[in-house]
Amino acid sequence: MSAFVKAIPLANHLIRRHPLYYGRFRRLLAETESASLGERQALAARLLERSCAWAGALPGYAGVDLQRPLPEQPILVKDKLQDRANDFQVNTWLPAAHAETGGTTGIPLQLVRSIQSLVMEQAMIDHIAAKSGVDLRHCRVAVLRGDAIKDPNDNQPPFWRAFGRDRLVLSSNHLNAANYRHFEQALLDFRPDVLLAYPSSLELLTDLAGERRSTIRFKLVITSSENLRTGVRHRVRAVFDATLVDYYGMAERVCAAYSMEDGVYRFVFPYGYAEMVPAEAGRYRIVGTGFWNRLQPLRRYDTEDIAILQEATTPEQLERVTLGIDAFTGIQGRSTDYLKLADGSRIYTLDMVFHGLIGAASVQLVQESLEAATLVIVPNARFSDATVELVRQNFYAKAPRSMKLRVEVRDSPFRLANGKAPGFLSNLK
Repeated sequence: MSAFVKAIPLANHLIRRHPLYYGRFRRLLAETESASLGERQALAARLLERSCAWAGALPGYAGVDLQRPLPEQPILVKDKLQDRANDFQVNTWLPAAHAETGGTTGIPLQLVRSIQSLVMEQAMIDHIAAKSGVDLRHCRVAVLRGDAIKDPNDNQPPFWRAFGRDRLVLSSNHLNAANYRHFEQALLDFRPDVLLAYPSSLELLTDLAGERRSTIRFKLVITSSENLRTGVRHRVRAVFDATLVDYYGMAERVCAAYSMEDGVYRFVFPYGYAEMVPAEAGRYRIVGTGFWNRLQPLRRYDTEDIAILQEATTPEQLERVTLGIDAFTGIQGRSTDYLKLADGSRIYTLDMVFHGLIGAASVQLVQESLEAATLVIVPNARFSDATVELVRQNFYAKAPRSMKLRVEVRDSPFRLANGKAPGFLSNLK
């Protein structure tokens, strides 16, 4: 069903906004916005109990006392779900969507989703967009993410594909200074209301458009799947006159969050239930429990993502964050995103390497070995030797001089097979 939904816009609309569920889910999300802490706690308890009933029938949870308080139950890690995928899925004749993760480790997870899960996700995204005054149901949408439009070695336009009259999907792999004029004309001809983009692709598009004083305009830009750097939101407003919403989610759909201003994120409840498990000072591992996918009910699933909450917190304050009442600072990559040194120590604050850069459209740090790393810079019109010098200074403010640093300047960022261009990559085994 997944391929059918993606290929046919009308089917996509009817399934993801199924009339049996969509309106009810939109009302639930809207009503929960004004719910008190006690009302949210009661709703969470009911939904967790239902999830418990779904999970109790699956062999993957055999031996787990699901009646114990949630924090006392074991955390489900990705390796276990990967090795025993069938044990965590319902074998059913009911309609289902089959999918897999992007597989940044090279081994994707096999996932199955119910219709209710698909519709709740769409209702939640529409709910967030509505906060910016945009009704996604009636918008022309351009997509600049990881879609494989054509052979990456084919540099002849078009670099996009239309799906119906209201959706234009562009190739991030082909976006660079040489091809920009073709992208610009395609967007001007299509006149999209909304742009869905990876942050790395958006940064490059924004820099190219800004340098050329483009007349491309969007009402709303929604970014997801990568970390959004501070300052990009302001730049998008200046270049495209667009509001930017950064959306945090994952293929496993156990929780979600969004941001409409830098440094302010909120979890979306009751899309899912996010626990903040302390990792180190101000950093919390996000562990999520899904509420709407009865075909693969994931409980206490370790997303491997790290949330930043700089204020000292009590359990009560953390609960207000997980239930979407209070905000947190942001998502700082994955728990595996760290520079590993030869002595076994780790450097997590890699975002500081990119602080203050004005001559780069995007920057990536690649760990090549325990003794060497590469900085990949996509330059913009303000690039100079000072850009390289500043990034070196920032790097060695965190890393020892024993770590050799090579700088590589490219026309476009290095992308994984799934089209993402993460800020940190490790080639260590």
